[in-house]
Amino acid sequence: MGQRNIDRAPIRMRYHHGRTVADMLGNRWQVISKCRTCGLIMLVNLRLVILVSGPGVSLWNRRARCRRLGCAGVVDFQAMAPGMDGFQPLEIDDRAAP
Repeated sequence: MGQRNIDRAPIRMRYHHGRTVADMLGNRWQVISKCRTCGLIMLVNLRLVILVSGPGVSLWNRRARCRRLGCAGVVDFQAMAPGMDGFQPLEIDDRAAP
């Protein structure tokens, strides 16, 4: 039996469709970064991430430095897969991931 409200399913249930940045791009995911300190929200250019870090890189459970000048904060990544109604943090228990 399928899930009735697929738009409310947690993003960790879609992990197998977006394990890598290449998977996310191919499956039309949108990814943003949000700074814990200054609140800056930026759209992540998945093509650029692939160019710089390779197609096999994963953004799950990752952090990066904030890009705002003068901010020493850290950003968390959030994503929205097709069919979802909002962004959710890219966090998953590595031991539970298939």
